[in-house]
Amino acid sequence: MKSLSSICKYMNVEHSAFDADIVDLYIDAREVTSNSIFIALQGDKNHGLDYIEQVKKRGGGGILSDKQFFGEQENVQIIYLADLASKLASLATWFYDYPSKSMKLVGITGTNGKTSVAHYSAQLSQKCFKTAILGTLGNGVVGELEKTSNTTLHTVSLNRKLAEFRDKQVNLVLMEVSSHAISLGRIAGLEFTTLALTQVTSDHLDFHGSVANYKLAKQQLFTDYQAKNWVVNLDDCLGRKLNNMQTVQAVISYGIMAKAILSATNVQYLETGISADINDTPVKLKLFGQFNLENVLCSIGICYSLGITEEQLISQLKNLRPVSGRMEAVATKPAVIIDYAHSEDALDSILKAIRLHLVNPTQKLWLVFGCGGDRDVTKRPLMGKVATKYADHIIVTDDNPRYENPQKIMDDIMAGITSDFKQISCIHNRSEAIKTAIQQAKATDVVVIAGKGHEDYQDIKGIKYPMSDFAMVSSL
Repeated sequence: MKSLSSICKYMNVEHSAFDADIVDLYIDAREVTSNSIFIALQGDKNHGLDYIEQVKKRGGGGILSDKQFFGEQENVQIIYLADLASKLASLATWFYDYPSKSMKLVGITGTNGKTSVAHYSAQLSQKCFKTAILGTLGNGVVGELEKTSNTTLHTVSLNRKLAEFRDKQVNLVLMEVSSHAISLGRIAGLEFTTLALTQVTSDHLDFHGSVANYKLAKQQLFTDYQAKNWVVNLDDCLGRKLNNMQTVQAVISYGIMAKAILSATNVQYLETGISADINDTPVKLKLFGQFNLENVLCSIGICYSLGITEEQLISQLKNLRPVSGRMEAVATKPAVIIDYAHSEDALDSILKAIRLHLVNPTQKLWLVFGCGGDRDVTKRPLMGKVATKYADHIIVTDDNPRYENPQKIMDDIMAGITSDFKQISCIHNRSEAIKTAIQQAKATDVVVIAGKGHEDYQDIKGIKYPMSDFAMVSSL
């Protein structure tokens, strides 16, 4: 808790003689509580000052705004600060008493695998720490996750959540760090115990503008933020670069192809999972795909950096559970696997992985997928090309078209389909596409439903309609 006067003093801004005790900061007027400060910034369509009445009704104790307000307001004080957005990270960390210093904070970044690594690390570390997760599948203490709309929270919400964890005596937080969060400064002011890299390929070019800028954003997590340890993938170009820097207390490397501190050898991909020797110790995993083996190695590296011993870890590996919507087997005869893959690299990884596990030459691989609207259009034909490389049957369908024409999205995907590939159909209705694939596949075949994973909605023209790949499969 801070007083309004102390907040103004910290921000070096004048305020009236009125003072109040402030218990929280919010950037969303709908979340404002009694005696809290609302941060009023310019949004995509509206400015935060448009919600003054809502803030007053909810008992807000004041408003910090990057826009001057001309007029009179009763029962709420509006304080103007021109460069407010650039000072929010500093304000949030100070207001909540630097919460990241009170726990072991692990930041995980990469194009793919962030969610799996966070959840595998949580499963492996729970016996040693009270653990919380911040990421795509939700935020909260393990087992009590609350849904979120962003992989990485805004800096104000992030520090408030970390303070909440501190108050619950959480001593380990595993946080997915997106490239957006790094570029937009959402994690500024945080202190990490460990930073981990899965791999970096290409994604979010609509935001970053180029692959080079995207990779630079990922690198900045390691070069611009304090941490005691790095966990890096030597099978990745950026991972090798970071490994050679050696600018932190300890670098734990891992890899399957490259020689690393943590390595996997004698790898076998079976119908029931993966068999491998991890640093010469035989291990069996109920997971699928080389990328999941890489994710497990990364998770082990994170646990090592936290002081968990090999003996404590190895016995738990056989019990690792797949993460919701990440290469998750949800049905048999035919086998149905749901995955969140929504980039060409992620789709390539899961399809290649499934191919490794198809031990029967008569088995066919079916793929149901689409691409999101109002997002990077360059990946659409590339995903179509990847689909034809691995799948025997393809059904192109709608993902989250948002405000974009679904047919235009489908045409972009089809542009990457090779002309000689004949086992393909286009069905806009996602439920019908899933139903068609499962009904037409043979009992020994495998059906992969890609793109939405854990999501339980379909975003069409700003409305989120109920739509769950899991529920659809279960209904058949």
